[in-house]
Amino acid sequence: MIYETDVRRRPYPIRGTVMKGNLPFMNHCHQEMEILQVKKGDLRVTTEEESFDLEEGDIWIVPPFTSHSIGKSGQDCERLALLVDLKMIGSIERGDEGLWAQRELGERVLTSRCWAPEDKEAVRRIIEQLYREIQNKNYAWIFAVKTLICELVLIAVRQFPEKEKTKQYDKMAKLKDILEYIALNYYKELTLRSCADAVGFNAAYLSRYFSRHMGITFQEYVKRLRIDRAKWLLMTEEASITEICYQSGFHDIKTFNKLFRRECGMNPTEFRKSTATGK
Repeated sequence: MIYETDVRRRPYPIRGTVMKGNLPFMNHCHQEMEILQVKKGDLRVTTEEESFDLEEGDIWIVPPFTSHSIGKSGQDCERLALLVDLKMIGSIERGDEGLWAQRELGERVLTSRCWAPEDKEAVRRIIEQLYREIQNKNYAWIFAVKTLICELVLIAVRQFPEKEKTKQYDKMAKLKDILEYIALNYYKELTLRSCADAVGFNAAYLSRYFSRHMGITFQEYVKRLRIDRAKWLLMTEEASITEICYQSGFHDIKTFNKLFRRECGMNPTEFRKSTATGK
């Protein structure tokens, strides 16, 4: 999900956590690849093309800048979640770091029910090793993380089946441009006009277009996106609440606390305590 500034400030552009209970995330996109492995229970997820239920043992990979949501689950649900910036793996063509992997992943079926059993097992092993490396930070852990991500991407581009291309993809291309712009600029003074200028829309038209396709206003989407980012940071970072406020794109701690409580039913400090066992 959705996020830039704080990722670059970290020692390495990857974070992970174990989420327990009913913790949904709205429809959004972000610059990192997201990986989910369901450890217990089941989980409803949605991509640009379909909705499906993940069950215990299932794995789901979301390429960068792909719109998706995570629905409500049972209180017994437990999932391991990783966010990975693909820039870490470098480039193989035209000097575009990570872009080749982003393109390739976008053309693959990234749900484990469609993979060969041996590929699913290999990816499961990589995911769990990645999480251990992130948590333990043993000697050369950064090198280990990069090696594991490269191994995972290689399995995906060589072994996973290709998706069938649909006309819907072409129709949604402009919306993808809008969501990508928001994902890259959510932490700034982001406005409807600045986004419209970036994607070649009139501001009024973009407002109507966005609401029609996303079922939510541009401003509300940006606000909820920032709240979701704050949730991730509260679960995976030890930064202060004020630091997380600014890293999430808010510029006033009082407003941040108010909006966070309205969306999550608790303030940021309470949320951090409630999810502390997931670290």
